[in-house]
Amino acid sequence: MSAISLLPMVSAAGSETSVNFSGGSRTEGQDGLEFRMLTLNCWGLKYVSKFRQERMRFIANELASSFADIVALQECWVASDYEYLRQRTYKRYPHAKYFYSGIIAGSGLVVLSRFPIESVSMTPYTINGRPSAFFRGDWYVGKGIASAIIRHPSGIAIELFNTHMHAPYGPGDASYVCHRTCQAWQLARQIRAAVERGHLAIAVGDFNSIPDSLTYALLTKRAGLSDSWTTVHGSSTEHIRPESLSPEKQITTLGVTCDSLLNTWRADRDISEAKRLDYCFHSPHLSTVDSVDVTFVDKVPGLNVSASDHFGVSVSLRILPTAKSKLASGQEQVKEGGRAPDLPLQSYESILDVIACYLPTARAQKYYRLLHFWVSIVLVVALHVGIFWVKGGWPAFLVVLGSSVIAVTGVTDGMIGFLFGRNELRALKEVEEEVKWEMKRMEQLLNGSDGNVGDISIDD
Repeated sequence: MSAISLLPMVSAAGSETSVNFSGGSRTEGQDGLEFRMLTLNCWGLKYVSKFRQERMRFIANELASSFADIVALQECWVASDYEYLRQRTYKRYPHAKYFYSGIIAGSGLVVLSRFPIESVSMTPYTINGRPSAFFRGDWYVGKGIASAIIRHPSGIAIELFNTHMHAPYGPGDASYVCHRTCQAWQLARQIRAAVERGHLAIAVGDFNSIPDSLTYALLTKRAGLSDSWTTVHGSSTEHIRPESLSPEKQITTLGVTCDSLLNTWRADRDISEAKRLDYCFHSPHLSTVDSVDVTFVDKVPGLNVSASDHFGVSVSLRILPTAKSKLASGQEQVKEGGRAPDLPLQSYESILDVIACYLPTARAQKYYRLLHFWVSIVLVVALHVGIFWVKGGWPAFLVVLGSSVIAVTGVTDGMIGFLFGRNELRALKEVEEEVKWEMKRMEQLLNGSDGNVGDISIDD
């Protein structure tokens, strides 16, 4: 896989395809301040995703003639898929980055851009699943935040954050709600830093969170971004129950991207399970949204299957003409110190409640794995002593086999409990302290203080 491709810029008009954003030809703004975003979870798991190669090739071919200026992909986990993607799209997107992370497969995050990419970084999430959940893989692929600073022709720096947060794994998802909330806290901190640097922040990807979640609140309140869908369609649509609408209306009214009955990979779901998990958030003081649509809804020709288990989101954004002056004044405001309260205090309390709810599980995981380790030592010693009283043949073989299995599983659990367990508890404690710190600063601001962090103390 290549790192950053900086091939000469080649224009490509492209024909009208299923990834057209508004159903017609592209119209460039006269002021040159428009740009188009596309985000799609590709569902590119090796050996797991059905028709992976055919679907990924369809996606690559469609992107090669799309109208998007910047494309953010998730779950592009196979090297050959990315190589085909670059081969098909390098003329349209001369600048590209595949982000590496994790132990296996990688982050699966990709950014393609018509505009120059000036710098890139990959920040793994501090809290991201458990190594014991090997059948889920979130921890092993190292999910995180892929950041790319892209220079728009107008001169404005777009700082793009592409992410794929921890998966829900069903309605009883209390443990991983905490993980996604901590991930959103980490992402919101990076976004705020980007805004303070004077960049137009855009956050896209599969957030695995619905609009009334803490994850959503952190991005729209603490990070200060706006949801492009609600910018165009209004927030009142979020209170409409999915089952009250047809599958087609769920998409056009609610922006449903996951578990739609129109998706062949999710056709067995109940109509009430349809939800919006994929977003494009933007800086409202620097940009506005001309249009937003759900895309990649059409089926792959010849296969009659959906291109992915998620639909994509396409957004036409426009940089505000006053962006540069706003950036200058905004930077001066930051230099003067202090920020206005953003996230409501009750949301900070909710974050602390989510962490407090998960802490007993984290502690229990650590305790029982370490207990298994110490018990396994006793059992292994006992079996080795007991072999002196066992005659040869199958009985002796079974004792040795049992001893080996107990030793391997015990040591594995011991390492998970001692290394990962301790690390997870410290990471949770750090997020908890940060939330308490920020909460106290907000309380001071609301009480008329200057919110100087030097005046804040956190009680253990």
